[in-house]
Amino acid sequence: MVVAGSHKYVSLARASLEVILTYRLSFLMNVIGTVFYVIAMFYLWRTIFGGNSAALGGFTWLEMKGYLLVAFLMNSLLTWYDEFMIGRGIREGEVASDLVRPLDFQTSRFAQAVGPVPTELATALLVAMAVAFAFGGVALPPDPVYAAVFVVSAALATLIKFGLIFCVAMGAFWTTGLYGLTTGRIAVQGVFSGALIPLAFFPDWLRAISAVLPFQGTVSTPALIYLGKVDGTAMLAMVAVQAAWAVGLIVLGRLIFRRAVRAVTIHGG
Repeated sequence: MVVAGSHKYVSLARASLEVILTYRLSFLMNVIGTVFYVIAMFYLWRTIFGGNSAALGGFTWLEMKGYLLVAFLMNSLLTWYDEFMIGRGIREGEVASDLVRPLDFQTSRFAQAVGPVPTELATALLVAMAVAFAFGGVALPPDPVYAAVFVVSAALATLIKFGLIFCVAMGAFWTTGLYGLTTGRIAVQGVFSGALIPLAFFPDWLRAISAVLPFQGTVSTPALIYLGKVDGTAMLAMVAVQAAWAVGLIVLGRLIFRRAVRAVTIHGG
């Protein structure tokens, strides 16, 4: 993504954050919804473990609580709303004015998407700490090295997620609505990212499919690193795969956008 004139993108990010803060009621309702979701997931998995201290799928109950909170945090950053806003701008013709501005379209959308991240992250952390306290604590990274790599992995997970959102949002150039595409993306990502069920619980054939898709880099990889479930070499390899997917999806999004813009220009749009 182009970074020249970065102050312009910082201004876009700040404006996006101010929009979230302005519509506090909508933001509050979304927070309440996420609280109910994470609590429901904790009760579900507590029932599955049934008070058993033995590990299931390689996770103890303490580790599973940590995994669930990491999944919750990752899913709280960048939402379907970002997809909706990009798609709406395309369908309503705002993209035409974007093209004449001295700003890179993809970088602008990224700035607007990450603008609310500080608020989203702070809120998610507060919810996570409250839930962790209510359920008796969660597993923490085994040492500072894992914690530091987790932060890097979480940042790459956010880039991957944006790449996926941007690519799907480009569908607005060819469709009358994005609801179906967005719903499909959320459903597929929820399964193959490990957000609903850790990939360790998958049968071998399904785990093999998830291994060649980018989705596991949005939840499973940072969660496993957070819990110290992978050693140094494997951990670095997983982060490298995340970086490759982040770059690949961003480049793919740019290629799709360029093709779409040429098609619109040719047809007089």
